[in-house]
Amino acid sequence: MQFAPTLSAISCALLSATSSIAQSDIVPASPQSRPIAIVHAVVHTATEGQPVIEDGHVIFDGGRILSVGSGLPEFPANCEVFDAKGMHVSPGFCVFPTTMGLVETLQVEATDDRREFGELRPEAAPLVAINPDSDLLAVARAAGILLAGVVPEGGLVSGSASLIKLDGWTPEDLEIDRSFGVVVTWPMVEPARSISSRRSPEEQRRRAKEDLDKLARFFDEMKAVLDARAADSTVAHDVRADAMRDVLSGRDPIFVEVGSASQIESAIAWTKARGLRAVIVGGDGIESAIPLLKSERIAVVLRGIHRLPGQRHAPTDAAYSLPKKLADAGILFSITTGDEPAHDRNLPHHAATAAAFGLDREAALRAVTANPCAMAGVLSRYGTIEPLKSATIIVTRGHPLELTSDVAAAWIDGRSIDLDSHQSQMKAKYETKIERSRGAVDASTR
Repeated sequence: MQFAPTLSAISCALLSATSSIAQSDIVPASPQSRPIAIVHAVVHTATEGQPVIEDGHVIFDGGRILSVGSGLPEFPANCEVFDAKGMHVSPGFCVFPTTMGLVETLQVEATDDRREFGELRPEAAPLVAINPDSDLLAVARAAGILLAGVVPEGGLVSGSASLIKLDGWTPEDLEIDRSFGVVVTWPMVEPARSISSRRSPEEQRRRAKEDLDKLARFFDEMKAVLDARAADSTVAHDVRADAMRDVLSGRDPIFVEVGSASQIESAIAWTKARGLRAVIVGGDGIESAIPLLKSERIAVVLRGIHRLPGQRHAPTDAAYSLPKKLADAGILFSITTGDEPAHDRNLPHHAATAAAFGLDREAALRAVTANPCAMAGVLSRYGTIEPLKSATIIVTRGHPLELTSDVAAAWIDGRSIDLDSHQSQMKAKYETKIERSRGAVDASTR
């Protein structure tokens, strides 16, 4: 007798199929085994004040850069030479913030691990939940993105930010820094006056005050726990307080998600009063807050350049020209896509748009290489091409930010990265189909 499959059985089958599709079959790279010299390349070091090196070279061994300069160097013994004539060398791109590795298919809940329960959870570090076999990591690598600052979502204190490299067998292999700051979603401090708003202005103000009070109590409680622990070693550990230690000491920043100038002003005043270090993450409201950001030396993460103006009276190119205005004000900023992780591969295109609207090309490159690494506290190791730093670099056919450029080669910590992905595999598949179809047509006309 045959039985109809149950709904749970069908669901399990669908989830299994989705999981299998989401798994990349690309083998992680092996450690570097011999010195490599890239020669005859246009070298973009992403170091401020350092000019582009025409006909330059980069030598690295053991995952570390040994030499950067112009002309042909003296090669180490057993050195592999990569002739990059007509190509460009730059640091690998770093996308931050992103949820890459935490979600594969937005419509399938089983592949979505971006949120934890509760509103105040600084101990939630994305590293433990990242899927190293995600196909999205392979697609991002093919676009030159080699580092990612992964963040959780939801709640007031969403969790910690984890910095990873996009190649490895396990989450531990990907790890650069498990936690380099805490992500906070700032409450709306002014009511949204819109016909689509479901809450009255008074209700919105009340909820905003409640959220601000929650944040204040939480930070006070975490500081009290840490102070008690410092005074008496027998006091029990608190995982939330431990996760807040470097933030409360000022070593790590608070990445404050905002959407208006009033939120920026409120967040800066609040963190300054507590002696905390803030980094503003958002888009709308940043331009009008530039004087305050400059005076307080607050860094900014721009969530996407390819977006519409936030206000009716704003110029149509407001988002495109904002990076140039931040650079002119001397504000440290980085650029991210502000999109779902499947589209993080477009990161260099966002930087390219900023360059097209006035931002210096090398400054645009730093906005997706050196600057996010500086905000993550790893600029001494990643983000630029300098001796003794990690050989996490890409070679591109054309300027690294040109839309027509593609990545010819990439290395993470000196390990040669396979740039294949399901997208390139599908491209090859259908190119073969076209070739065979043309062959069949030609044969039929003989």
